[in-house]
Amino acid sequence: MTSELWNPTTYDALRRQLIPSFDLLYTSAVSAVAMSVSDQPRILDLGAGTGLLSAALRERIPDSSITLVDHSERMLAQARQRFDGGRGTEFVVSGLTDPLPAGPFDAVVSGLAIHHLEHDDKKKLFHRIPQVLRPGGIFVNVEQVLAPAPELEQMYDRQHESHVHAAGTPADEWAAGRERMKHDICIDVDTQLAWLRDAGFSTVDCLAKDWRFATYAGWLAR
Repeated sequence: MTSELWNPTTYDALRRQLIPSFDLLYTSAVSAVAMSVSDQPRILDLGAGTGLLSAALRERIPDSSITLVDHSERMLAQARQRFDGGRGTEFVVSGLTDPLPAGPFDAVVSGLAIHHLEHDDKKKLFHRIPQVLRPGGIFVNVEQVLAPAPELEQMYDRQHESHVHAAGTPADEWAAGRERMKHDICIDVDTQLAWLRDAGFSTVDCLAKDWRFATYAGWLAR
């Protein structure tokens, strides 16, 4: 899947309609970073899109320096407008399978992007992230995940659709969302936490979860 399947100008407005517990998921990610870093951290946002997660981090940690990475120039154009040339913000057009910007970073974050990778590429990315993190650094991922069993995945889907309808999402937007989901390559939380341990993170945990959406994190040893 590519970010070009999204219209960058309408992306932000649809987040809460399409993502159950959006605020819980993103606030959990921001809080985990804020409690794990200094007052002036370097943060890397992978698959940053329009900069939603980065903006939330900057609001919580005003003196942070943030590098936003996305393969879509159109998405990053929206992010540039959001930050309006703000100091301490860098924008890099690059994909998740490309080399990461040079560290060290205090935190690496991602929001609803890594599930677009093949599983082997996810594992490779998880192994590359510690290489650009400082000792004690944190990786936080807000993600769409797979249920651990097919019958539960059906329940995940019913719950998701129920939220979308209750949120008043226009029918054409949900239909477009269904088409985008055909490109998703999700996997369950437990497997991803195991991959983080294999990649060298000493502590891992799922911080928030609402059916098929979760925020999980890994910390390197100091």
